[in-house]
Formats: sequence, structure tokens, C-alpha cells
Amino acid sequence: MTARTLTPAARPPWSRRLAWRAQAFALGVFWRGAGLLPPRTAATVGAQLFRRLGPLTGKQRFVRRNLELAYPTLTPASWEALARDVWGNFGAVLAEYPHLNRYSEGDADALETAVHPSSRALIEAGEPAVFVTAHLANWELPGLALSRLGIALSVVYAPQSNPRVDAMLQRHRDVLGCDFVPKTDSIRTLLGALKQGRSVGLLSDQRTDFGEALPFFGRPAMTAISPAWLALRQGRPLIPVRVERLQHGRYRVRVLAPLDGKDRSRAGVIALSRRLNALFECWIREQPGQWLCMRRRWPGSIEA
Repeated sequence: MTARTLTPAARPPWSRRLAWRAQAFALGVFWRGAGLLPPRTAATVGAQLFRRLGPLTGKQRFVRRNLELAYPTLTPASWEALARDVWGNFGAVLAEYPHLNRYSEGDADALETAVHPSSRALIEAGEPAVFVTAHLANWELPGLALSRLGIALSVVYAPQSNPRVDAMLQRHRDVLGCDFVPKTDSIRTLLGALKQGRSVGLLSDQRTDFGEALPFFGRPAMTAISPAWLALRQGRPLIPVRVERLQHGRYRVRVLAPLDGKDRSRAGVIALSRRLNALFECWIREQPGQWLCMRRRWPGSIEA
């Protein structure tokens, strides 16, 4: 995949293009260095680097505020420690991109997969499903784990604003065995995929401008209802998938039992989406340092 081509009318100013080049160059240097290291060492170095550098960036205010709202009873020192864990997990994920081929080659020590019996029966029967996960641990690996189970999968992704970085990311993702669908206008594509017998995968824990305000950590948060809507609209199972970092370079992906839901009305979609939010909240509470929370999650929580 190559960088997106821009028409002359849409061509950004030279300063932005220069910034894009600099960002892509820095990321390329980082990935070349990480690729020379053993996978676990690369993840460890990436985690240590970002634990130090992350809190110095502008994104720190979003991380810190999200943690304050999610865990209001903690102390400032605890919020800071959790923020460093969040940055460390992000750094480890970033350093693991050059090593995604290791996971794709079936190294059981690097990536173990557990499947609930009811979901395994659906998979073995070849029934398409809507798989949904959250930005936890290394959020790239659920798609790979599902592909290794023989599932034809179309995954929604949000293209990066920097087209050079976007192309670099997509090249690393080539080994995951999924089709990637840009987030913009993806619903029609996903409906078509389900009708053709393909499963779809979504990450739906982050804020969206087009959703419903549903409870998340006890506060209304704009939430994507598209996973529940797709599943109910097409009569397909909605299956949560959880990924956990066991240690640097080692992960477990758990394909859980489908969430029950038959009511195709809007109320039914909302009810199923609320259950999914509650499940994500449970996962995050268990391992808050593995949560990617670098964007404003709750409305009005901080100035953009």
C-alpha cells in the first residue's frame, strides 16, 4: 500500500508536508532500530522510552484527565503512575510492529488463543460474525488471532492524518491476514461483507462523534453503536474478543461467548451497546495500564 495521492486542490501547505516527512522519518528510524532487537527486548525498550517521553507530550493531558474521570478516588501520584503505564504499553506496541510477522508465523509462546465453546462452534460452522474489541494491550493482535482460526475478516481502521505514516502502518499490518476497511463510510462495506459470508471486526471503545451517550465508568460517553446494529440488523452473533499482555512479547487473545441479543429495534441496539460498554469497562478496570486513552473520552472533560 502506498501513501494516499492528493489532488492539487487538496494538497496541504509545505509546512505540513515537511512535518509529515519528519514524523515518518522518525518513526522509520525507531522501527528500524526496534526491528534489529529481539521482539521482547524491542518491546521493553519501547516501553521504557515512552514511559519517559510520553508524559512530556501534549497527549498527556488527555491521558491524565481520562484516568482521573475513570478512577476519581485515586491519588494524584496513582494517576501519574497509571499514565506512565499507559505510555509504556503504547511504546511497547509501537516497537512490536516490525515483529508482527513473529506472531503471524504461529509462535504459540508469543500469542496464545482461547476460544469459548459456543463461539468455536459458530466459527467451525463457518458462520459470519461481528467481532468487537477494545484498544487494550496490543489491539492489532485480535485480528491476527481470528485470521489464524480460519476466519475471513474485514477490519475497520481509522487512517492516520499523516498519509506517509498511514502507509507505513498498513505495510506492517499486511501480515495480519485481514482486509482493512477505512472508517469513513465503512458501514455499507461491512454490510456487504456480512452478506458475502465474511466476518467483520471493530474497535469501539473510543469516543465517536456519531453515536449515543451511554454509561462508561459511571459517566455518559459518546459510544459507537455500529457493532450492535450490524449484528442485530444482519442476525449475526456479536462476539467480544479480549487481548491481554502477559509480558513483553507475549499475549493472550480470548474469543468470548456471543452476547445475547434478538431485539432489532433501536432500544435493542442501545441495550446491547450498553452491555458492550460495561464489558470494556470491566476489562479496563482489571488492567488500566494497558488501555489506550490518549483522546478525550468524555464530553467536556478537557479543552480540545
